[in-house]
This record gives sequence, structure tokens and C-alpha cells, in this order.
Amino acid sequence: MNILQIACLFVSVLVSGSLGANVNLVQLAEQLGATTLVQLVRRAGFEGTFSGGGPFTIFAPSNDAFAALPKDVLEKLSGDMALLKQVLAFHVTNGLAYSSGLTNNMLVDTLDSADKIRVNIYQKSGSPVVTVDGALVTMADQNATNGVIHVIDHVMYPLPSGTIPLVAAVAKQFGTLVYALQQGQLIPALEGKGPFTVFAPNNAAFDKLPPNALSDLLSNQTALIAVLKYHVLAAADYSAGLSNGSVATLEGRSIQIDVTNDGVKVNNATVVTADIPASNGVIHEIDSVLIPAN
Repeated sequence: MNILQIACLFVSVLVSGSLGANVNLVQLAEQLGATTLVQLVRRAGFEGTFSGGGPFTIFAPSNDAFAALPKDVLEKLSGDMALLKQVLAFHVTNGLAYSSGLTNNMLVDTLDSADKIRVNIYQKSGSPVVTVDGALVTMADQNATNGVIHVIDHVMYPLPSGTIPLVAAVAKQFGTLVYALQQGQLIPALEGKGPFTVFAPNNAAFDKLPPNALSDLLSNQTALIAVLKYHVLAAADYSAGLSNGSVATLEGRSIQIDVTNDGVKVNNATVVTADIPASNGVIHEIDSVLIPAN
């Protein structure tokens, strides 16, 4: 290595080490390019708190994360001050939560006291991947004078405001599934601590079943329970943690996961909406009912 290379390396280390060293969290977020987040923080009246209070840990969505939100969601956040404050508070926790202290399935208290962030650490290609409520941490442990920022690739919204059965019950597309869970007496189990992953067939998926198949299932509780458990994993597997291969279900047999550039397949079903958060796990909406062999 020549003198010029050594000098460039020294300057690079000096600059990266100084990033955030003498700035507060709001200033650091701007330096990191999270300008949409900063605009919303100011609109919500939180700038003073995050500039001078703390220490805080902020899971900071990038500008691309906000840009990826549906237009109506971003407009709703911008126009509903109470909701905006709640969502922003959900991205912040008191104290310093460095990545070295995060563990898989850890539940982190937030400034939105009603809800907790679920941390997951997945192994992908031999390296750990850290997510918070399914959002991928793309840049960790950025220090400010009054806290630390982890940049994430998604806005954590909607909030995990209930257990899996409650979240499914509120969503109209899962009406048939919720009824089947009630008939199978599985609601209490899925209200448990978990965590669970549910590949949830939507109403259209049940409509695609052969004639009388659903009524036959509903009249045979043993078969109904087996089919429903075949849709459930005993883990919180957000899409960032899904890999190609077979995964055991609560029913005992495995499902096949295929992850491609076109999306995620579960056996013959396609994930149409991923990463619907719940307080005890995650729901992935699928377009077909999974039927175990035999």
C-alpha cells in the first residue's frame, strides 16, 4: 500500500468515525439521508424532543421506505396528526439499543406504549440479517450525541395492534379463514404468546376450492384442524427471513418455500400481501388454500 492509499484510508476512517459524533439525532438523520423522516418529525412537533432529549434509539426509515408506501397511506400519515405521532413514536425506544444487544424474537418497548417492536435475526447465506417488525436494518449503530440510529428499509406500518386472530378478524379478506379457525377451535391457540407465522388464505382462495370441499372440511373437525395447522409455523418468519426450502408446520408436515424475483410461493400458493404484523407473529396473505398430502 503506497502513501496515497494510506492517506485516503485514514481520511475515510476519520470521516466515517466522525459521522454523528457531534450532532443530535435529528441532525444525524439528515446526514444519513432520512430527510422524509425528519420532515415528519418536525410536522409532529417532535424535533425538540429528539434533538435535546434522550438518549433514544431510532429505527429510521429511509426516504425510499417512505416512497414505497401507498400514496393514500402517506397522505393519511401526513393529514392525521394523532396517527403520525403514534407511528413515529413506534419507531423510537428509550435508551441505547445497539445491534450487539438485540436478540431473536426480542420485544422492544417503544415510545408508543401500546405496542412493541419484534426483533428477528435470520441467517441468510451464512450471515445474520436483522429485522424489526419485518423491516430490514440496512445501516446499524449510527451514533449521535443523544442516541443511536438504525436505518431500516420499510416504514413499520400498520402497527402490530393485536394478536393474529384479531388482526385477521379486522381484515375483510380473511373472513372465511377466521370462521374456519372458530369452527376448528384454534382461535385461543393463535392468541397465545407464539410467535407464529400464518400463511393466510384469503376469501378468494377458499372460493377456488372444489365444490363442497369447504363444507366437507367444516363438517370434519379433525381434517379441518389438520389443514389449518398446515398453514402455521412456530416462528415469526417475515419475508426477509424466508428462504428456499421446506419448513415444518404445526400440522407436522412441511411446506415448500420458493423465493424468486417474482415473489414468494408456498407450495402452489402465491404470497399476495406479505408481512402483516401482529403482536404475536406475522401474517402472509396467500391466494390458495394449502392442502397436506393425503
